[in-house]
Amino acid sequence: MALRHCWACISILLLLPGLSDGGKLLVVPMVGSHWLSLKEVVEKLSERGHEVVVLVPEVSWHMETTQAYKVVTHPVSQTLEELDNAFQEYVAVHLMQKAFPLNVLAMYKAYVHTYNTFFGQCKDLFRSQETLKFLNQSGFDAVLTDPIFMCGTILAHHLSLPFVFFMRGFGCNLHFAAPQCPSPPSYIPRLFSFNSDDMTFFQRVENALISLLELQYCNGFYGEALKLSSEVLQKDVSLTDLVNSAAIWLLRFDFVFEYVRPVMPNMVFVGGINCAKGKPLPKVTTCRRNLFHGSYSNHNNMALRLCWAWISILLLLPGLSDGGKLLVVPMVGSHWLSMKEVVEKLSERGHEVVVLVPEVSWHMETTQAYKVVKHPVSQTLEELDNSFKEYVARHLTEKPYPINGLVMYNASVHLFSTFFGQCKDLFRSQETLKFLNQSGFDAVLTDPFFMCGTILAHHLSLPFVFFMRGFGCNLHFAAPQCPSPLSYIPRLFSFNSDRMTFFQRVENALISLLELHYCNGIYREALKLSSEVLQKDVSLMDLVNSAAIWILRFDFVFEYVRPVMPNMVFVGGINCAKEKPLPKIVYLQTVKNLRGNQAGSCQQPPTCISQMLLSTNKGLGSITQGFRHG
Repeated sequence: MALRHCWACISILLLLPGLSDGGKLLVVPMVGSHWLSLKEVVEKLSERGHEVVVLVPEVSWHMETTQAYKVVTHPVSQTLEELDNAFQEYVAVHLMQKAFPLNVLAMYKAYVHTYNTFFGQCKDLFRSQETLKFLNQSGFDAVLTDPIFMCGTILAHHLSLPFVFFMRGFGCNLHFAAPQCPSPPSYIPRLFSFNSDDMTFFQRVENALISLLELQYCNGFYGEALKLSSEVLQKDVSLTDLVNSAAIWLLRFDFVFEYVRPVMPNMVFVGGINCAKGKPLPKVTTCRRNLFHGSYSNHNNMALRLCWAWISILLLLPGLSDGGKLLVVPMVGSHWLSMKEVVEKLSERGHEVVVLVPEVSWHMETTQAYKVVKHPVSQTLEELDNSFKEYVARHLTEKPYPINGLVMYNASVHLFSTFFGQCKDLFRSQETLKFLNQSGFDAVLTDPFFMCGTILAHHLSLPFVFFMRGFGCNLHFAAPQCPSPLSYIPRLFSFNSDRMTFFQRVENALISLLELHYCNGIYREALKLSSEVLQKDVSLMDLVNSAAIWILRFDFVFEYVRPVMPNMVFVGGINCAKEKPLPKIVYLQTVKNLRGNQAGSCQQPPTCISQMLLSTNKGLGSITQGFRHG
């Protein structure tokens, strides 16, 4: 698992050229329309400084040479006429009207025949010693491939290279089964079953039967690929073995219009990547529930929430829109420094951005990049400073368990109550609320840690996007209903892995029971205010679970890997500056000295917090560089 995460990180750095100096990428596409989808991505990678080599058969469709990237051809035995005939037979069978199950059997035979015809080109590739020698000696960093014909996947294993999938999906659900996405037949409808998540008993039986047949279907379909891969890799290979080590899955469909289900964090949805720029929308555009298929309407207001998600995506991806009006409600301090760069970039790209800040705060200066609107508050800067110093001091105090937990909990509640007073002052300011109601915002971008932006978005009836690190009580996974079985998903601060002993699982279960109570205690003031503002009883789940998009400031590569929902986007490293060259040898003595020197000199924690945090930051920086160089 750790090695796969490392490959995922390498592949991300390769595909995001802003974070790297260019790499050497081998592209093994599928012929036909699939290549037309991949072609634009390949051209863009080449434009951004990567050395791209596209491996294609001598006989194929749409695979012309170009100056944008290097094309390497390998000899094949098929003629273009043979390929055309196989494809025409495939289409003709789909147009025939036969009774069940004759129609299914006819289509399956057509699939297998078409696949075997085209897969002959892959066999010819591995017979070409000259081509294999060139590929082995070229020093590629990664492979980008469409895995439908499996040729690029087998080649990546043969060359021992990390590989990235760019695809629509497998007919037998392998793109969800191989990464081990949770998929219980009781509520995840299988492909072509035409069921929803709300199934009758007989529909569940049908769903279970389809799920049992899926892998058998694929094993028969990919029989030739499995035989070739076993010969090339000199070992028995299953379909799951071939595809489950993919570093990243780039899926050419959209979670908004597909059935919503848990996915793994290295699965990225790029639906619409080949769409032409849309025409300007009419002045009045409604988002009706019946635009979505009935299979999606069984979630609570899911169709409406997905519609808001789509609107928010269009707003935050300015290349797909003509600019929108965005209200930003940040959290003060370092959280704002993380969000600030994103806000500035949105403003640069033509969006009208309004940042709502309290009159008294940290780091919230005015700027010409975006409009800043301030609202009156009753706190002084000294009160905020004292509250934060007390919070940090209590975290630095060493006390036995469980006293340390109670002390930190009380400090968290006190800090939240102090800062949340500014949110209460916002809702007392009728002038500010009137301005916000009349401004015609399209969406809210907020850090939900203090919940003020979330409450305001509900009050204004606007879709909202979260930009955050996470909640201490795991709410950022619980609210979107990410699968979280206690037997192998360790809770925050438990310091367990996914392989737990019996007593660690008991501990994990106890922590999970306390998580929501912990959050309810900290956010008691927020729940009280939201009930007053919205004129109804509101729970924490009610406040946050309708977020259109969760932009999470951490990385699935370095965090514990777990299933997430498709509207959760990982942007770890978004605020990282470009690294300086690392020294050959990095000593970690700084951190060893830090503990001894600081512990004796700091008799009054609140007076030396800044010094300690600065030294700790430098020490941790040395650790990171030492690990990365090693």
